[in-house]
Amino acid sequence: MELLEIFIIVSAFIILFDIYNIRAKKKTTFLDNKLPVIALGAGLIIINYLYVAYAFITSNYRLKQVFQYSSSTLGWSERLYASWASNAGSWLFFAFVFAAGYLIIRFMLGEDEKNFGMYQFFDIFLLFMVVVLIIQNPVESLSYTPSEGMGLNPLLKTPWMLIHPPVVFIGYTLAIYSLGLTFSKAESKPRLTRGMAALAWLFLTIGIALGGLWAYEVLGWGGYWAWDPVETSSLVPWLSLTAYFHLVSQLSGQKSTSKDFMLMITGALIILAAAITRGGLAISVHAFGKSPVGYLLLTLMGITIVYYLVNKSKKGWSYFEFEIKTDNVYNTALSMSFISVIMIAVISLWGIIFPIINSGLNGGDVSLDAAFFNKWTYPFVLIFLAGLIGCHLYEVLDMKKYSAALFASVALGFICVVLGFPTSNMLANLGLPLTFIAGIAVLYNFATSVMKKRTTQISRSLMHFGIVLVVIGILLSATNEADYGEIIASPGTSLDLGEMELEFGEFEAIEATGLIANDAESSELIPEFAGLMIPVTVNRNGASISKDVYIMLYAAHGIVSRPTVFRALGYDVYIVLHQSQTVYRALAHQLQGIPFTPDEFVISVIYFPLMNLIWLGTLIMCIGVLYPITKIRKSSKP
Repeated sequence: MELLEIFIIVSAFIILFDIYNIRAKKKTTFLDNKLPVIALGAGLIIINYLYVAYAFITSNYRLKQVFQYSSSTLGWSERLYASWASNAGSWLFFAFVFAAGYLIIRFMLGEDEKNFGMYQFFDIFLLFMVVVLIIQNPVESLSYTPSEGMGLNPLLKTPWMLIHPPVVFIGYTLAIYSLGLTFSKAESKPRLTRGMAALAWLFLTIGIALGGLWAYEVLGWGGYWAWDPVETSSLVPWLSLTAYFHLVSQLSGQKSTSKDFMLMITGALIILAAAITRGGLAISVHAFGKSPVGYLLLTLMGITIVYYLVNKSKKGWSYFEFEIKTDNVYNTALSMSFISVIMIAVISLWGIIFPIINSGLNGGDVSLDAAFFNKWTYPFVLIFLAGLIGCHLYEVLDMKKYSAALFASVALGFICVVLGFPTSNMLANLGLPLTFIAGIAVLYNFATSVMKKRTTQISRSLMHFGIVLVVIGILLSATNEADYGEIIASPGTSLDLGEMELEFGEFEAIEATGLIANDAESSELIPEFAGLMIPVTVNRNGASISKDVYIMLYAAHGIVSRPTVFRALGYDVYIVLHQSQTVYRALAHQLQGIPFTPDEFVISVIYFPLMNLIWLGTLIMCIGVLYPITKIRKSSKP
């Protein structure tokens, strides 16, 4: 057994010892009360990850993870993010992030007994992560040191791999911290909990957006969202955390733990997301394979729920209270917003767990397609938009005027449906008037809030306006896209697609590049990849955009064709070069060092209008979260 494997096991015993001390209310520090005992356990986890990261950067192929997911052709940043490319590596990185943050919290808040409930919860969560690490063993070594590694999956060779997983892990960690803070008895608990939840919401928002960009630009799905189980499992905790911020005391009562309950739900859903993505509970295009870890995480989810219920029952308050109120515009709008977000989360969650339940009962693999999610979530998206109108115009509208505004929005939507304008999709036409009126309401409140210097209202307006832009972008881009399908073309020719013309240059061969290990049993080195590149110019509305389109053949991963996105201000053109018999023959020759270029090829072309609205809306949402933080920092300066 390697020393680092021993470190992981020892860290588990140290965590158990800390839990014992907390339960017995014994001393939890050593070195003259300066260092918490848990610092040793968390420190060993941190050391493990730092060693693995160093092994990747220095190409220490004796470490099995480095051999399987790295090679000398990678740059240093690619070697760094390769350290969390595998299932075991991603768990080690997640544990590293959680342990490092836990130490910071422990040092900042000290060993006050008021925080012992929170620390015990963190210990339990970290203990389960250590058990996962023992099962996955990310520090396993080979019996010899290979001269080269097997390389990294080409779909992971992207800057998004450097940013997206850490952002998601930080968001998950912050959400778990916000749940843990609900077990603290310190006076500062409410402020810290809300601040931590806001930061978690920010990172989860950025994480989902980056995941959409990654899928859109690299994976070649032809879109930014496919309702894949992994995508959807990351959306559900974001929705429950969004609902948390809409659950005000007017709706939940003064003596209930309703907001804390929503944080518990968020924490449980994050554990479920980890079980789906890294525990193999669901079939997904980018989930890891089946593993006993999934069932271990379901156990952790159950323990989290029970731990919460047991701790909160001691207060004598109700676990959850919610009352729909229609006494004024503001309460009505908040009630609508909360219910709509919860229903979208419930529908999304059912779309994830139904295939899992069906697989367990019938043994077959089924999935619910995008049509299911779009159909059932759409009405609640409209209800949420109706709530936005009331949330931002409650100072100028009474209930009668608010009802009239909503009726007018719906009536205008039906008129658009009859006219078939501005899109060819009936549901989009129905929802667009309500969406635009919600945007006007948000902008009105933003303007008045700026004049009155109301920081909270400015922040809320920015976030809600970002949501409106995202909805507009989705409705207009999804319903007005033009899919030209798969087209056969030849180098040096042009293609007339009606409103758009494509001009193709000549193929340029990409010679066999790099050397990687063939497998763990052989010392043979083989070329990593070869490829083809063809320049393409897109002409539309008098504007021309030129880019190169690639297709590659990897010895270890087969054909990889990343999409090329031709971006203009109001639209994207999405081009993918596909495998065909002539293209594959050329690539196979190239990999063997024999120059060859095809005389024809197959591409798919999709036109996406107004995609930039989606990315802009997401950016504005994030600015909305950050704005009050910047104001607090400015006001705290002497």
